[in-house]
Parts: sequence; structure tokens; C-alpha cells
Amino acid sequence: MNRTTRRIAIAIGWSAALIITFATVAPIGDRPHLPDVGPDIERFFAFVVLAGALATAYPRRRGMILVLTVGLAIGLESAQLLEPTRHGRPHDAVIKCLGALAGVAFAVVMDRFLSRTAPDSLT
Repeated sequence: MNRTTRRIAIAIGWSAALIITFATVAPIGDRPHLPDVGPDIERFFAFVVLAGALATAYPRRRGMILVLTVGLAIGLESAQLLEPTRHGRPHDAVIKCLGALAGVAFAVVMDRFLSRTAPDSLT
């Protein structure tokens, strides 16, 4: 992976972490959402982007990325219990954890695919 790709993945991953954190713990009226998309789909793909970008940015730390993104999902759902207009639910945490798993898996599959299709280096 080249340096530019890694930098873009780092920016996307950490930006996603900040946006997800805000969206999860903000009062329900301040929570951004996509029109015509169900909340489970939003949750799932938010964590796909988060985990996939970070797993792309830090390929040697993919196991840790998975553990941390699953921990973030569970922690943020628990934090919702502190906000009176929100409700942390195990179902939501499971959807987010599945998204994190899918994101890391996608990064692994793409890395393997790209390494097989990349032209051989001249050494």
C-alpha cells in the first residue's frame, strides 16, 4: 500500500470515529441520519467504514483494530444510557460489532486481492 492510500485511510478512519461518537451520544434531535435508510443499515455501514479504513491504514494491527472497534461499539451503546433522550440496546451493539467485523474482513480481502493483481516489482 502506498503512503497516500494509507494517509487517506487514516483520515477516513479517525474522522469516522469522531462522527460515530457524536452521532451515538448526541441528543436524539441532533443525531444526523441518512434519509430513506434504516438505522440498522446506518450503524452497520458506519462501522464497516470505520474498521475497514483503520484496518487499511494499520495493516499490521488488524486484530487490535477489530477489538478496539468492537469495544467502541459496546462502549458507545453503554454511554447512551447517560443521555436521557437516547437508549443503548444490545441489538444496536451487535449490528455495530458485525459492521466492524465486516470492515476488517473487507480490508483483508482487498489487501490480498490487490497484492495478487499488483504487477511484480523489478528487484
